[in-house]
Amino acid sequence: MFKNTKISIKILLVIIIMSLGSLLFVFGASYYIINSMMDQFQQTNIAIGLNSSGIAKESLLSQAEDYLIKLVDKQADVANNELYEINRVVTDSAEYVESLYKNSGNFVGKEMPRPDQTEAGVACQKCFLVKGVRETEAIKKEVNILSNCEYMFAPFLESRKNLDNIYIGTKSGISYRYSRSNLFNEDYDPRKRDWYTAAMETPGELIWLPTYVDSYGNTCITAAKTFNDRSGKPAGVVASDVRVTDIIDEMMGLKVGETGSCFILVPYYETSEDDFIADTDMAEEGFDPDVDAHFTDDTFMDALDKQDNGIVETEYEGQECYIAFSKMDEAGWIFCASIETSEVSAPAREAKGQSDALTEESQTNMQARIFSLNKAVMLYFSIIGILVILASFAVAGTITRPIQKLAVRVRGIGEGHFDQKIPVESGDEVGQLAVRFNEMQEDLKQYVDHIRDVTAEKERIGAELSVATQIQADMLPSIFPAFPDRKDFDIYATMTPAKEVGGDFYDFFFADKDHLALVMADVSGKGVPAALFMVIAKTLIKNYHGSGGKKLSPAAVLEKVNNQLCEGNEAGLFVTVWLAMIDLKTGMGIAANAGHEHPTICRAGSKFELVEYKHSPAVATMEGMKFREHEFELYPGDSIYVYTDGVPEATNKDNVLFGTDRMLDALNEDPKADAKTLLENVKKRVDEFVGDAPQFDDITMLCFKYFG
Repeated sequence: MFKNTKISIKILLVIIIMSLGSLLFVFGASYYIINSMMDQFQQTNIAIGLNSSGIAKESLLSQAEDYLIKLVDKQADVANNELYEINRVVTDSAEYVESLYKNSGNFVGKEMPRPDQTEAGVACQKCFLVKGVRETEAIKKEVNILSNCEYMFAPFLESRKNLDNIYIGTKSGISYRYSRSNLFNEDYDPRKRDWYTAAMETPGELIWLPTYVDSYGNTCITAAKTFNDRSGKPAGVVASDVRVTDIIDEMMGLKVGETGSCFILVPYYETSEDDFIADTDMAEEGFDPDVDAHFTDDTFMDALDKQDNGIVETEYEGQECYIAFSKMDEAGWIFCASIETSEVSAPAREAKGQSDALTEESQTNMQARIFSLNKAVMLYFSIIGILVILASFAVAGTITRPIQKLAVRVRGIGEGHFDQKIPVESGDEVGQLAVRFNEMQEDLKQYVDHIRDVTAEKERIGAELSVATQIQADMLPSIFPAFPDRKDFDIYATMTPAKEVGGDFYDFFFADKDHLALVMADVSGKGVPAALFMVIAKTLIKNYHGSGGKKLSPAAVLEKVNNQLCEGNEAGLFVTVWLAMIDLKTGMGIAANAGHEHPTICRAGSKFELVEYKHSPAVATMEGMKFREHEFELYPGDSIYVYTDGVPEATNKDNVLFGTDRMLDALNEDPKADAKTLLENVKKRVDEFVGDAPQFDDITMLCFKYFG
């Protein structure tokens, strides 16, 4: 607020503020008035304190709402956790059955009885074929696979009392069940049941079916989930019937005040209309299960549509009520608790009436006494204020005038007049400040001269790096088409350095008229050291082709280059190299890979794929190493794409790598394109992926298309 205010004004304000301490004299003069006021305030505060717990209706209602919401959320969470355990049983069972199908060769299996061949009341597994399904060898094998479910289903049924059964329906027509019941219906087809069709509509997701009442009067719910076969396609559904009567009874047992009650709903998006699952009056004759019949407006229903939990005030069962609700994520149920508004607000209304009367009486007395005090304080402030302003103007001038002179001289230094000095006229803090400014002026003058020298040196280095960049670019083949008189192949290559100069390089040249050498390499490190090492490595690789009057194999070339580079390699640099020699007459090739990225190949009419094989160590890591090589054959229309790690390791702003999968996708956008277009497609996808993130590594690529 006072950042840009003049110092004279600041000093004036400080003097005024400090002088306010003299107001203590006023407090003594007005002691009698304040003392009498305090007696009255004390009596009023005692009365207010006795009624403070209910003085504000809004506060009390807010607390009641918060309590009711927390109560409902907690009860819903407890029930939701129990249903989540059933979720885990069905989910784990589906994953287990899927693992049996995918690893069927690891399980022997056994024959299983039909349901009517088992003992009632004893938990065991049983199965039968749907009417019309023939018992083929494939069906027998599938039944044997399912017989292994017993090892997982038995502990589940034993440890969870509210779990009635676990059963399976397969796409092939097998009905499997692990339960205590031995009921059997030969016309039963699980594939036509709601639990099977609903799960198949959302494969891979667990679904809950609407609740129902079983023959014993228990409220039940069914959970189901698909499982896949070896090919990854849905092979059937695992389901389980769960008794939720205990869960519902525990939720309905929640006590909410004297007029409160609880109820559980299944929302319209589950059953096409909002229905009660449980209500305290549900057992009475004539109870309407449609929720809309119990409300006079849509306030409650609108709240259910907009949020998963909350509280609304509405008319329910003919009474104004607060209704708190919380959705259970697992089954989609909504647990609700209501309490009549009158029960919550009655204490607040009574307390508010008492508070209003006391406040009105206190205010009347307080206003009269404060008016008398204000007149005395205003008179005192007027006298003190005039005296303080006169004194502060006199004092402020003696302090601020030297500072103003100092400011004028400092402004001159800021405009570049480094030769003028600030006169030192006193030995106080202002004089010391002038001395420091004079010292700073000398330092600033020296700093400006230093910056000028550094800038000139930086411009010189930049010019030299620009020349180095051009020299490096000129060393790599850059004129395309490289061999315009050759119609039996097409070749194109690019190199984009991360800095002014880089460590990646490529090369291609004829060892003789029928043999073409391809080189793709990456020197460790970045910048000038890597570029110098790159020049040596590139030169040695090309020179050793035809060394001693004979054409060397790629592995032999790398052995000689490795031994040469190891001599005096105190910087510890190394280079990864992919080197290939291709016979253009036959399409036969030999390649050696010294720690480099896997190449890719595209057969005529197909797509680019990685060619993975065991690498040799990088060149220049150890003297006397031998390098592996492997043979390959190209046919007319085939293409080879090689690259450095700058392509798959290109990183976006979220530190995600481009990767070989995206690289292959870019190549396969148009695998029949010419070599230049293929590289342009990859570079375009890399640039789109990286966006504004900086390039950390050189990006080098080469594509060779063989026409035969």
